[in-house]
Amino acid sequence: MTEKKRLPEQMASHTYRKQPLARPASRQPAGRDASRGERRGALHTLQRVVTIPEADPSTAWNTFAQRQERRRRARSRPVYEEMAPVAPRTYAQTGTRASSGRLKAVKRLPAYNSSPVPVRSGGQRQVKRGILWRLLSLIFGIIALIFVANLVINSNVFRVKQVNIAGTHNDVLVRSIQHMGIQGQNIFFMDVATLKERIETSPRVASASLSKQWPNQITVNVIERTPVLLWHTAQGTYSVDNQGVVIAPVSETPDASQLRTVVDTTGKVGKGDGTQPGVHLNQADITFALAVLNRLPQVTGISNFTLSCTGTIYAKTGAQAGRSGSRGSYIVSSPGGWLAYLGGVDDTNPLDNRLIELQQILTLVQQSHLATIDLRYGLRPVYTLKQ
Repeated sequence: MTEKKRLPEQMASHTYRKQPLARPASRQPAGRDASRGERRGALHTLQRVVTIPEADPSTAWNTFAQRQERRRRARSRPVYEEMAPVAPRTYAQTGTRASSGRLKAVKRLPAYNSSPVPVRSGGQRQVKRGILWRLLSLIFGIIALIFVANLVINSNVFRVKQVNIAGTHNDVLVRSIQHMGIQGQNIFFMDVATLKERIETSPRVASASLSKQWPNQITVNVIERTPVLLWHTAQGTYSVDNQGVVIAPVSETPDASQLRTVVDTTGKVGKGDGTQPGVHLNQADITFALAVLNRLPQVTGISNFTLSCTGTIYAKTGAQAGRSGSRGSYIVSSPGGWLAYLGGVDDTNPLDNRLIELQQILTLVQQSHLATIDLRYGLRPVYTLKQ
């Protein structure tokens, strides 16, 4: 345990003083050595004298209490009172803009134009060595880049070797896509958008998309046009889709025997060079012909008939396809020999009304006596009899 510290007023002072020498009673020769030893011990022995101060214990306690009070005051004093005096924070004194408040004055250090520390020669060598390594790294990087670019451009690894066609089983369409020059092209520089447009120019294709399979394969996804009827002209019979696009000859159309036929008696469609794959017929005429082929058997019960078209059906290509008008007129030829003139697409009388009028006339007059039925005059149909 630590001993308690005693106050100066409570400490006893002490001193040392020499003790007087004691003379022997008799000096005998036999005890000469013994008396000499005793005298030597007496010379080195000091007497301790303790002096206790005469002080009032209450006075010592008051002094101790005062010292403890000063210590408590020092501990309870705020820290900022012991700091250096503050001064206004200004730009001239600190070199920085003050936001708010007061700040202890900061003495700015003098600015040096150059570092007073000399540069060692070893540091200069290290800087030169670092620049040399950077230069060498740049050269090697350029060489590696040239090598990679040469590999990408001239290597056969990245040239298209296989073209996969999905979405169609038409051998003619597959062969036409495979012979577009896709094989052998560099897969990095192949223009996918241009190839897509070339494929979609085919009358058999409604839409197409291309995707790359690295490193040397291309997949073409094709959506074919679906034929809805056959269009018979003097040049031949062709399949047509619901948008009026002439797809292909009947000999190259799958399941052509299940399609109904419209006979074009004009010999040539529109202002073009005749019906051929890629020509666009008026979409409204195709819709009207399909409605006649489907609704006439349901209303009249006649299924074995021939639908023919006379007049001009304008054919367009590209963006103008399907936007032009039609002056064509449709005729129904029955097995009994009578003809029904249905009119065209632009007639104000709806097709269903015309078919109902036809059915009513067939119930009034025997079909064997009928020659013609003209439904092109709205609610006033006209029919003629055989002579």
